[in-house]
Amino acid sequence: MISLKYGIYVGIAHILFFLLMGVLGLHDYVEFSFISALFVIVGICLAIASYKRVRGGMLNYLHGLAIGATVGVVSSTLLALFMVIYITAFDASYLNNLQASALFPQSLSLLSLFVLTIIYGLIPGFLIGFIAMQWYKRPDHTMSERVR
Repeated sequence: MISLKYGIYVGIAHILFFLLMGVLGLHDYVEFSFISALFVIVGICLAIASYKRVRGGMLNYLHGLAIGATVGVVSSTLLALFMVIYITAFDASYLNNLQASALFPQSLSLLSLFVLTIIYGLIPGFLIGFIAMQWYKRPDHTMSERVR
């Protein structure tokens, strides 16, 4: 439940960042979207810390990996759904912009963008969870009580 909550928070942060990029006219620079990786890192660390606090300091290593993957999948699924709605209803040219970038294939379709967005959330989420667990697996490592 904790990973779903933080996944939703991170997904909302992704969407708000995407909208901010649009307002600032930065949609043509796809590379800026990778700044949102910071949201995933913070969200996963907060989710693992929260889970560890709820469990009284006990944290299974695999639970931490699962939290990272779940936060990544939930947040990227929300972003993928938003992207489909945004491209379909508001700006079909954005898909062309992605196709023109070197980061996506030229044959990128709406369905493949949806799937790739989720995969681009799952894999980093798992890896970030793995890295974060190097810190949180020890009983004496936790986030301060004021961070919640």
